[in-house]
Amino acid sequence: MGAAALEKVAGMFRVLGEEGRLSLLQELKSGEKTVGELVEASGQGQASVSKHLKLMFDAGLVSRRKDGVKVFYSLKDEMVFTLCRLVCGKLNTDQKSRGEIDYSI
Repeated sequence: MGAAALEKVAGMFRVLGEEGRLSLLQELKSGEKTVGELVEASGQGQASVSKHLKLMFDAGLVSRRKDGVKVFYSLKDEMVFTLCRLVCGKLNTDQKSRGEIDYSI
């Protein structure tokens, strides 16, 4: 893999490597939501949610549509949950013998 491709992969992991953004993606798994709905569901501030959504939109993880004054966000590609399942499976395997956290999604 060349340097340009590695940078793109690293950029995607940077976007996915933040707990608040993962929380928003989890909320969007059930369907499209407005910024206000995501603020309420996630407990994050409006400015943080908006910033996270912009980063995820720019990375191609979410799509948005405008209806009047409201903007609705939805998952563009559920591949993120495939990646999360792989990571959670690895964490569960590592933690199983210690009886620690269940990482199921």
